[in-house]
Amino acid sequence: MSGLEGTLIRALVDALARHRDAVAVVDDGTAHTYAELDDVSAEIAGGLAAQGIGPGDVVDVHATRSWSRCAAVLGVWRVGAGVLSIDPAMPPAWTTKLVSSADCALVLRDDACAPVDAGVPEHTFRSIRGPRRDEVATGPVCYVIPTSGSTGEPKAVAVPPVVLADLGAWHVRRWSHDRPPHTLHMSSIGFDMVYEDTVATWLAGAALVVVDDHDRLDPFTLLDIIREHDAARLFQPVVGLHGLAAAACAAGEATPSLREISVAGEQLVINDEVRRFCAAGGLTLVNQYGPSETHVVTQYRLTGDVADWPDRPPIGTAVVDAELLRHVDGRLRPFAPGETGELVIAGNCVGIGYAGDEALTARKFREVEHQDGGVRRCYFSGDLVTFDGAEFRFVSRLDDQLKVNGYRVEPGEVESVIAGVAGVRRAAVVGVKVAASTQLAAFYTLVPGAEVDRDALLSACASRLPRFMVPRHFTELDALPSTRNGKIDRATLRESFREPSLSRR
Repeated sequence: MSGLEGTLIRALVDALARHRDAVAVVDDGTAHTYAELDDVSAEIAGGLAAQGIGPGDVVDVHATRSWSRCAAVLGVWRVGAGVLSIDPAMPPAWTTKLVSSADCALVLRDDACAPVDAGVPEHTFRSIRGPRRDEVATGPVCYVIPTSGSTGEPKAVAVPPVVLADLGAWHVRRWSHDRPPHTLHMSSIGFDMVYEDTVATWLAGAALVVVDDHDRLDPFTLLDIIREHDAARLFQPVVGLHGLAAAACAAGEATPSLREISVAGEQLVINDEVRRFCAAGGLTLVNQYGPSETHVVTQYRLTGDVADWPDRPPIGTAVVDAELLRHVDGRLRPFAPGETGELVIAGNCVGIGYAGDEALTARKFREVEHQDGGVRRCYFSGDLVTFDGAEFRFVSRLDDQLKVNGYRVEPGEVESVIAGVAGVRRAAVVGVKVAASTQLAAFYTLVPGAEVDRDALLSACASRLPRFMVPRHFTELDALPSTRNGKIDRATLRESFREPSLSRR
């Protein structure tokens, strides 16, 4: 185990030893201790090592969230291999392509999952278990996770162990509430929060409470689970927060154990329901930002009087060792107050690259000279941000920017105005083609019982935005479509667009 001091696997194995009698995972009513997690993951590691799996290899752990998957992921990490994250519900062709591009050495699947048949050896969680292996190793890859792109083709980013080691330790240091950070394990398998919540919880010796795919989509059931298991923390996409807040307000029931909610995935909007929910429980709301290629690189903590919380909070300041930089005239430098530009990220948080795609890796992950004379390996995020001198604010994706009658439009600015209209819960704005021109189409959802007409939306936009930024089309929806990771599915909105100017469904 030489050279493992300070590594992710060393920190996790030490946590297993320190907290042997505590509960590590709760799944389907059964509590599993850290001692049990140690035993099962060590046996899985023994079986993997017997199959020749070790540092540098990647294993597709093919399962949704469960106790067994938790032990399998830890078993893969114990032999120094990386985990490929694919939701078993994904189409077989998608899975096969990712298994191939990640150069997986083995598929390790839940006993209930059908064979993957991706052309590599397969074992189940039960069949892989062998003699306990106490020797641990570290390798170059911690996990490989699919990330969204504009081409429709799956691609995946490989992330080194130091990213989770640093982020997990940062979470442990930052937890200052009056109870252990027992955490709901509810993120999509394809969302990197599924590793963040796991590592942050285990390093703290707390319990990870598994939430199945059905229950995680039902906010009323989530409220019951939080109360039943005295959960103090959860990580979820913004859409999940809005659903949970709406359910809590409708039910009028408190969650006395809950202390902190971290959100990510898209721009955070604080509506009236979120304010009431957080005020009732005295909650800390943490707005996290970070591409899949770097995981979390900034955070903004909302505490105190919710009336003082901004409607659209900033993404905040850097976490751990992340450097937030601009690329100007061929060199990197810090943002100056008032500047807006593409965010370039440097530090230990930067991923390895895109599995099986050297050309894309070379374009997005680069070594660039810094104005201080050094060289940084960095990731070009494609995200437009503004620095106000204290905090960073997300503006938009560079590839989401629209040209309308020759003017550049940031959809987020328009969405902010619409979401600020009384009665509107969420809003999304996309560009649609009408004849030969690009026009803005706004889609929105309402607070239950609210009525908002087109004139009110037009009036709000016209009073706060230049004419070219006022949408031509408004569509009320019961819910905004979302991707598997909880982000607004803008492609589906564009595809669903139909004239006339006001439609309803």
